[in-house]
Amino acid sequence: MITVAEALALLRANLPQPREEDLPLQEAAGCYLAGEIVAPEPSPRFTNSAMDGYAVRWADVMTTSKERPVTLRIAGESRAGVPFPAAVGPGEAIRISTGAVLPAGADTVIRIEDTSGAEQTVQIFVASRPGQDVRRAGEEFERGAHLLARGSRLGSRQLALLAAVGIDRLRVFAKPRVAIFGTGSELIVDAAQELQPHQIRDSNSIMLVTAVRECGGEVVDCRHAEDDLEATVDALRRMVASGPDLILCSGGVSVGRHDHVKEAAVRVGFAEIFWRVRQKPGKPLFCARQGRMLLFGLPGNPVSAYMCLAHYVRPVLAWLQGRSFGHASMYAKVGEEIGNPGKRPNFLRVTIVEQPGAVPTVAPAAKQGSHMLTSIVQADGYLYLEAGQALLPGALVEVFLL
Repeated sequence: MITVAEALALLRANLPQPREEDLPLQEAAGCYLAGEIVAPEPSPRFTNSAMDGYAVRWADVMTTSKERPVTLRIAGESRAGVPFPAAVGPGEAIRISTGAVLPAGADTVIRIEDTSGAEQTVQIFVASRPGQDVRRAGEEFERGAHLLARGSRLGSRQLALLAAVGIDRLRVFAKPRVAIFGTGSELIVDAAQELQPHQIRDSNSIMLVTAVRECGGEVVDCRHAEDDLEATVDALRRMVASGPDLILCSGGVSVGRHDHVKEAAVRVGFAEIFWRVRQKPGKPLFCARQGRMLLFGLPGNPVSAYMCLAHYVRPVLAWLQGRSFGHASMYAKVGEEIGNPGKRPNFLRVTIVEQPGAVPTVAPAAKQGSHMLTSIVQADGYLYLEAGQALLPGALVEVFLL
């Protein structure tokens, strides 16, 4: 067996380069930018009003007060989408709405609540400063300004910004294409099907499909085969033909007579990167490569499969989307002593207890069996503990988040 650190190092050495693609803005939600975005135009594009009111010349209103208001002649209107076509002259005011172009000659906006208007004239009671309530062209950013960095995730806020400056196509990292393959003659894929006493329901497939989607991947194939070498080879060949970036197999990677994934992978053209890691759960983890395609043979026990996905597959999915190869984590304080009395390093599932005004604390999940799905459902994260390692109360520890 190799160590966890050695397995991660081998995986890093075999990472394929991320794929890139051009997408319409409307289809880019959830993707990550493959290049920097600079502004093709300034924002605002033109000088406009921040309020409903009157566009005026500061020279005409600078002396106004509530006791001695200035009266101006209303020469027209500038509204959003229909600008006033002429310049504002001495003694004139232009009705203006929020977002409308500030007419030439005007340099200040007086809010409507600081006026008393008639049809032909308006009285100005308050004028605080020149340029008040005017949004200057380019005051947010000028043309050529940096907007978004390579690797930025495109959510609703980012897409709104890009739409506002007229960007309609983006170079992004392509979502990783993932094929999922479950093995096991004892598995029933259809949850509604009646079980025989020797059968169990397949929970790994939906777990892996959903986990891949949660990580930003696209599931392009999902199938199941019984514990038969030729059936396994055939299923893998079909998956390879669909051109995924990753193939995730669950089950069939241990040393039993009916574990065929390793042999089938070699027959299909994969070269082994590593097999068997000194860890608990997930010792029989298998990883292989064919060209730029990676195959992970995950253990059949659902918790083992999920923990291997969390610690090894998730960083690869992040890498393929232009992000760093690593784990989401936080630091928390040990509540009561936590130890690993076993002979292998342990991915110990824990709950995180938030405390107002204090560092969060961690406690082990009640059940840790690799066949017990509740151990990951009820956990918030996991600790990596070396064999024989003990953490004393109050110790600060890194928690890998689930």
